[in-house]
Amino acid sequence: MAKDIKFSVTIPAYKDRYLKETIDSVLAQTYQNYEIVIVNDASPYDLDSIVMQYHDPRIHYFKNEKNCGAKNVVDNWNICLSHAMGEFVMCIGDDDNLTPRCLQDFADLIEKYPNLDLYHARSEIIDDGSNFVRLLEKRPEWESVYSLIYNPRNSHLGEFLFKVQTLRKNGGFYKLPYGWQSDDISAFIAATSFGMANTQDVGFQYRGNGLSISHDLTCIEDKIEAVRFSIKWRLDFVNQSNSKNENDLRLIKLIKRFALKQGNQEIDDMIEFDIRKQFWSRSWFWAIHRGKHGISFKRYLLCVLKSFKYSI
Repeated sequence: MAKDIKFSVTIPAYKDRYLKETIDSVLAQTYQNYEIVIVNDASPYDLDSIVMQYHDPRIHYFKNEKNCGAKNVVDNWNICLSHAMGEFVMCIGDDDNLTPRCLQDFADLIEKYPNLDLYHARSEIIDDGSNFVRLLEKRPEWESVYSLIYNPRNSHLGEFLFKVQTLRKNGGFYKLPYGWQSDDISAFIAATSFGMANTQDVGFQYRGNGLSISHDLTCIEDKIEAVRFSIKWRLDFVNQSNSKNENDLRLIKLIKRFALKQGNQEIDDMIEFDIRKQFWSRSWFWAIHRGKHGISFKRYLLCVLKSFKYSI
């Protein structure tokens, strides 16, 4: 029965600004069989006073003796996973929210597709004031791993629900610097055998705020290398495929054709945004360093020209 499924909602916590709102959004679930695992990553903020306001036995609070740090944030994701006691696990940011029916919709989806290792919640973006910004696209109720790899989407770790046993068997969340591309590759690995099912109603709210790692340009070179690694990972994955399914074969051809182009576009978008912030200094930086990141002079020049329009 769906009500017998136990979920672990894990929160690798560091910032304090939205943590209470995040916890409250989980406690507001209409589905009741879950636990909340909060791991304080040796934060300098007073997270204790926030968590200690709650006396719900479903909340389990742990503290790291040593800070994993932003670059090794995936280590804290996996520490959260090590504490999870449920059959399925979500790992959400300390500033993200769940909508009230998120876990119920997942339970219904698991009942319909009981043999999968990965499920996904439809998502929306909220701002610093928790106001609606944008609804992300609706996905098919079920899709193969090749559909997941081919279709470029705006995804976040907290949207995914993993079967705990399989995720642990796969070595936990895939580690890359700053978690960049780690959510995607972790999802691809989990969806390899049986694909992924998607909820059709919004279950996850991603907070698009300037405090997140996504907006941190100081680690842009690590992010670029993570994207380059992800391109290679995807191409290696499909090259090793032995699928005979006609739809899979069509998607594999498209991945081989467009994966490099899509990845390079993501890299170019980051560089363009970086140059836009400090046009002259960053234009010069990328002129010097583009080669080690595999960026051609033509791609570099296009980034500079696009950025220049925003600097005048």
